[in-house]
Amino acid sequence: MSTDRITRAQAAQATTERLIAAAHRAFAERGFAEVSLDALAAEAGVTRGALHHHFGNKAGLFEAVLRRIDAEIAAEMQAVWDAKADAWEGFRACFHVYLDAVLRPDRRRILFQDAPAVLGMKSVDILMESGFGDMVSDLQGLIANRRISAPDAEALGHLLNGASINLAFWAAEDPADQGRRDRAHAALAALFDGLTQAP
Repeated sequence: MSTDRITRAQAAQATTERLIAAAHRAFAERGFAEVSLDALAAEAGVTRGALHHHFGNKAGLFEAVLRRIDAEIAAEMQAVWDAKADAWEGFRACFHVYLDAVLRPDRRRILFQDAPAVLGMKSVDILMESGFGDMVSDLQGLIANRRISAPDAEALGHLLNGASINLAFWAAEDPADQGRRDRAHAALAALFDGLTQAP
C-alpha cells in the first residue's frame, strides 16, 4: 500500500516537473498572454485537467515557474558563495551572479515583463524575500567581524535587496543595448567598495 502511495506521489511530482519545464520554455519564448493551456498540457504529455489539478490556473502555473527560477538562482548564488574562501568576497560575488542570472534570456521576459503584470507586487515579494533572513545573518557576521562598515544589518539587507532588484529592472529594459548590465555591475561594485573595511 505504501508503495502505491509513493508511486502516485512520484507520478504527481513528475507531472509537476514536466508542466513547469514546458511552461518555462513557453512563457520565455512567447510570453504569458500568448501561451495556451491546451498546448502546454499537450507539450507536457498531460491532460488540461491535470494542469488545473496541480496549479489551479495559468497564473498558478506561472507562479510555480517564477518560484522555480528563484530557486535556481539561489542555487547558482550558493555555489558561488561556497567556492569563495572569504565571506565578504563571496557575498559581493553573489550579487553580481544574481544580476547576470536574472538577465538570462530564458528568464528576463518572465521576471521583468510578465511577472509584475500577472502577479503584481507578489512577484517582487517572491524575489525579494527569498533568502532574506540568511542575507541579514551574513551581514551581521560581516559587521561583527569588521569586514564592512554598517550600523544595521537588517536595514542594509533591505537597501541591497531593493538596489539589486531595481538595477535588474533597469538593465532588463535596456532599449538599445546601452551597456546597462555593465553599468549596473559597476554601480554594485562601487556600493560594495564603500562598505568594505580592510580584513
